[in-house]
This record gives sequence, C-alpha cells and structure tokens, in this order.
Amino acid sequence: MIKKAGKLFTTAYLLLIFGVYPFYMKQGYVDIGKAKYHFFIYSSLAAAGIFTLISVFLALQSFYQWLKKRRLHLIDWNKLSAVDLFVIMYAAEIFISYVFSDFQEEALWGTEGWYMGLVLKLTLCAFYFFISRLWDGNRIVWYTAFAVSGAVFALGLLDRFSIHLIPLEIRQPEFISTLGNINWFSGYLSVLAPVGICMFLFQNKKIYLKLFYGIYTIISFMAGLSQGGDSIFLFFAALFFMLFWISLEKETWFRDYFLLIFLWGFSAQAVRLMRVFMPDRYNYDTNNLCAYATGSNITLAAGVFGILIYGMLSWKKEKLFLNAHVKKTVRKAMVLLLLGGLALWLLISGLNTFTGIPGLEQKSFFLLNERWGNGRGAAFSIAFDSFRQMPFLHKFTGVGADCFSVYVYSLPDMAVKLREAFGNSRLTNAHNELLTCLINEGISGVFLFMGIMVSFVKKCMKKGTDNYILYALAVCVICYLSNNMVSFEQVLNLPFLFLLMGMGSAESRRWDD
Repeated sequence: MIKKAGKLFTTAYLLLIFGVYPFYMKQGYVDIGKAKYHFFIYSSLAAAGIFTLISVFLALQSFYQWLKKRRLHLIDWNKLSAVDLFVIMYAAEIFISYVFSDFQEEALWGTEGWYMGLVLKLTLCAFYFFISRLWDGNRIVWYTAFAVSGAVFALGLLDRFSIHLIPLEIRQPEFISTLGNINWFSGYLSVLAPVGICMFLFQNKKIYLKLFYGIYTIISFMAGLSQGGDSIFLFFAALFFMLFWISLEKETWFRDYFLLIFLWGFSAQAVRLMRVFMPDRYNYDTNNLCAYATGSNITLAAGVFGILIYGMLSWKKEKLFLNAHVKKTVRKAMVLLLLGGLALWLLISGLNTFTGIPGLEQKSFFLLNERWGNGRGAAFSIAFDSFRQMPFLHKFTGVGADCFSVYVYSLPDMAVKLREAFGNSRLTNAHNELLTCLINEGISGVFLFMGIMVSFVKKCMKKGTDNYILYALAVCVICYLSNNMVSFEQVLNLPFLFLLMGMGSAESRRWDD
C-alpha cells in the first residue's frame, strides 16, 4: 500500500515538473531564472518531505521483514549501483566544497539569477534516488514530457519568426519560448529532444506512435536549427554519432537512421522556406551556423542522401545482416574518424592561430586564443588561470557550488582580464561544463560528476537492446555533455538530466528484476 502510494506520488511529481515547469513564468521574461528556480525548488522541497516519509515507512517495512524472516531480506532500495555510489559521493563532495568554501553564502543558494548552489544540487541527488526507487515506469510521464517539450520547441520556432502566441514583457530576440535566452532554450532542448528523437528511431510497431515521434522530431530539428546558437551543432553531431552507433544493432533501426537524416535535412529546408516567405519576420542575426545550415543546399543534399539510402534499404529483398565483427569494425572506424577529425581541426586551428590561413584569419572557430568561440576562449583562459591560483585544498574541493563568479572576480588580475574581455557583463561560468565544475567543485567534483555520467551511459548502453528507452537516455546524457562543452548547467537542463537518470535507473532496476 505504501509503495503504491509512493509510485502514484512519484508520477504526480514528474508530471508537474515535465508538464508544468517548462511553461511556468512570472511577469514574462522578468527574472525568469529566479521564477523558474523558485518553482522547481519549492515544488521539490515540498515533495521531498513526502518522499522522505515514504522512504522511512518502506525502510521500516523492510526491517520488519528482516526480523520476521530472520535473514537479510531488504527491498531493492538497498542495492546500490555504480551510478548510485557516484551520486552519493558527488553529493558528499558538494557538501565538503561548501564547508571549506570562502563564499558560503553564495555557495548555499548559488549566484543570483543562476541558483546552482548546494541546495539545488543536493536536492537533485536526493531526487535521483527517490525516482530511481519509486517510479513504476508510467508511460503517461513520457508522453507528457514529449507533448510539452514539443509545444515549447514550437513556441520557440514561432518566436524566432516574430509570431508570438504568448504576450510577454521585455520581448527581445534573445528570449524565445517560455524558457529564456537561447542558451537556456538550447540546454533544455539538448536534454529532452534526444529522448523523443530516439523514440522515433526505435518505434516500429505502432504507426500512430511513429507519426507522433516523427512530428516531434521535425519540430525539435526546426527549433534547434532556427534558434541561433552555434552550440546546437555539437548537439546534432553527438546525436547522429550516437544514433548511428546504436542503429547497427537492428536492421530497422539502421534503415530508419537514414530516414532521420532526411527529416533533419527536410527540417532545415522547411526553416529556409519560412525565411523566404517571411523574410521580414526572422528576428535574429544571420551570421551564424544556424542561418547558414538553413539557407544552404548542403542540408538539402543531406536530406536527399538520407531518403535515397532509406529507400534502397526498404526496397532490398534480402535481410541486411551485420554480424558482431562488422559492427565492431564500423564502430572502430567511427572512433578513428572522430579522433582524426579532432586532430585535423587542431592542426588547422594551430596553423591559423600562429601563422594565419587565408580566409580563416577572422573565423573564431579556427583560432586557439581568446577569440575562439565568440569569446569563449577568453572565458576558458580565465578559468585555467584562476584554477592555477587556487590553494592546494581548493584545487581538490573547489571554491563552492556556483561560486565561479564571486571567486574569479575576487582575484585582482582576473578581474582586470574579465573587464577587458566582457566589459560590464558578468561572467558567471566558464561556458564549459567541466571547467566551471573544476572551479566550483575542484578535481574531485569533476571526477565524480563524470563518474555519474560515464557509469550511467555504460549501464544504459549495456541494457539498451532489451529496453530501448535506456539507449535514448544514454544519448540524452551524451548530448547534454556535448552541448555543454561550450555552454553551462542551469535550472532548465540539469534538473531534467538528474530526473531522467533517476527514471533510467528505475527502468534498469525493473529489468534486473
């Protein structure tokens, strides 16, 4: 009875966060970060009290069963996976970082407007455990998450073309949908969209679900390709790399992978047509990769290529069979191509930085200096220099959760560099997940955070063939990390990531049973 109540309450909580939270705003975009944070943290802390009571009752029930049977017969709550252990150690490290922080007031709640402090991160760690132990896999949560995120993406697409269905204060091109600026929008998209897109690839039994996920995929692609931030292409690269890797497992997945390429190219061309027919409505800078991709014939060629290969594979009479050796060889080739591509980029960027390559001198992507990535190079450099100045203890524990800004501005030489690079704009993070974590939580924090991610992906990839939602969640984590190579954690991506990992662990535990 208690466990059933716990499952119902868990579903209700997830519906609140996945279904209502993305839409919640207060006074439009005025203090949207604060409004979003307050909604999430107040809802979660209230729910945490109920979750704790349920957990205590279940623990007492387990203890009673142990006494009754005179043997260790505890419920699954007590079986800890590698992911569980990393989450526990990460939570402990966050607390230790707070204890030794010189900026405890900042570390407790986090920097104003961001709120990625001790309270939020310990809450996320706790909810990972609550969800992983109590969620029963109710499909209504998934359908709600896809329907709501799809609506959020559609609003973002319409906003980019000055079609505002929701009247909001301080309307600016940098703010779209109900999420805030494009970095927040891309962060949310990089966590939620991969799951729905993967479901399109994996769904081959029910036509109406295939259609539903297909529409979701097109909306997600169009929203990503029109929002204006270049970081979205790291998301696309990670998504298609991981899905090709996974698609080798099944013939239908491999075939539909090329249909997915077609949908991506089709989506880019659909945005292109919108820009042609509504030339005065597109309200963002066109000097970026999004504008290039949606105005280029390259995406058209990609779409044609995808549909041709899909058609050939669908027309083939004989069954396409990839044995273990072939799959292993292809995946080795993928890794080599990835590493080769990185090495080539480093070579070109190095030559361009130190000697100059005609036509590339002004391309920040090929400059390994402070200009790289529209100024992200300066943020990276300042983060490295600030880390070097840390006391030995703080190099391992960090300066405190979300204390990047208050710490780097406390260093006189770094404060000068920050003003030179960013003027009056405040730098609150390094625009790189791991560099920001290195400052805030130290070497141990980076190790434990990546331990959570790697162990979760490893577990999901191992069990994904039998329960394909786990494959989707593994792709979700990789896409999040890829996007955040040049972006940051915030209240619209990290909370969803931890909840999804909790849901993935719940799915994995049920499969183990």
